[in-house]
Amino acid sequence: MFFGEKLQSVRELNGLSRKELADELNLSEQAIWQYENQYTVPKFEVVNELKKIFNVKAQFFYTEPFATNISKIENIAYRAEDREARKKTKMETTFIDFVSYFLDKFESKLHLPMNVLSPLRDESIQLYNRSLDTTDRLLQLEKIAENARKKLDVQANSELLYKLELSGIYVLEKNMGATIDAYSTWTNQGKPFIILGNKKKSAVRRNFDLAHELGHLLLHYKIDMDSLTKDEHKIIEKEANDFASFFLLPKEQFLKDFATISKKSNPESYVDLKMKRMVSIAALEYRAYKLELLTFEENRYFYATLNRKNYRTNEPLDEDIAIVRPGKVRALLDLILRNRLFSLNDILNDHSIDRSFLEALFGLENKFLNKYTEESNREYFNDSNVVSLFPTES
Repeated sequence: MFFGEKLQSVRELNGLSRKELADELNLSEQAIWQYENQYTVPKFEVVNELKKIFNVKAQFFYTEPFATNISKIENIAYRAEDREARKKTKMETTFIDFVSYFLDKFESKLHLPMNVLSPLRDESIQLYNRSLDTTDRLLQLEKIAENARKKLDVQANSELLYKLELSGIYVLEKNMGATIDAYSTWTNQGKPFIILGNKKKSAVRRNFDLAHELGHLLLHYKIDMDSLTKDEHKIIEKEANDFASFFLLPKEQFLKDFATISKKSNPESYVDLKMKRMVSIAALEYRAYKLELLTFEENRYFYATLNRKNYRTNEPLDEDIAIVRPGKVRALLDLILRNRLFSLNDILNDHSIDRSFLEALFGLENKFLNKYTEESNREYFNDSNVVSLFPTES
């Protein structure tokens, strides 16, 4: 039996509309709709082309769906400028469904540390709900950000990505086009995700993206993002931006740092501090201005200079600071496959997918999984072979 739902899910996973897939197959959009709704069954030649496009085996379309209803559209937090792209949100929920399904499967063989983000989220929301007005809420946001930085043990912003992954967040890279920088979500099973666009972006701007999405995960849990008005969404986004600023640049530390700035209205005076704090020049000045460390005139001159030197798109040191890539999922895959807790070939055969399907899903380089596909010395393990990430007390 051909499962049209599987075709729809893998199409959405790859970010294709029905029309785009139809064009690739030289078919009508109506034909794709009929396949997905099981009014007609595609011919063998069509299935063969679908295999090549989606890196799956033919059997994939003839077995029941395995990754469904793990995430919800309304729980995905997009940036304000991405509101017009929300029609793609369904495709992102499909991506989260597939990723979360495989992560759950892989982690079933491991004893994992407790997810510290969930209790931190509940604590943050409790503080957030105490706010009485806008001014009070800003003060609460600063307290929440300082508490989060302390609980996550972020000593330096250069280690932010590592600390977020250690806290229980799954950070992945994905090509989402030119309009989407990043998004975040909690799954129905309480698994937190931050998805970063893999378009070219500086390390310091990626740091701000991470802190911004952390703000969403901690502050805006269970908010129906899809039902917000434009103005409500702007408020939510401003809160995430303020949280990121407070989190990356704690007040007490920042005041000491800023005392070393020679000329407050000159963007180039912030270069050393940018390197130290791993935060963009624009974000550093914005934090200073909000703390009233610059006058209105100095702020205007700063941005005029920023625009004149084209630093809004390419700041000094942007090309010199290495971008840190997520490593948690790579480490997880290496752990389970190197220790043969799962056979890669069994995973691929059981789900009727190719190796490149998993590599694309998790943002791995081509042929990353090659070293795990050799059949020599292959061993089978039973459920007693469980690896603990932490030593147990004797």
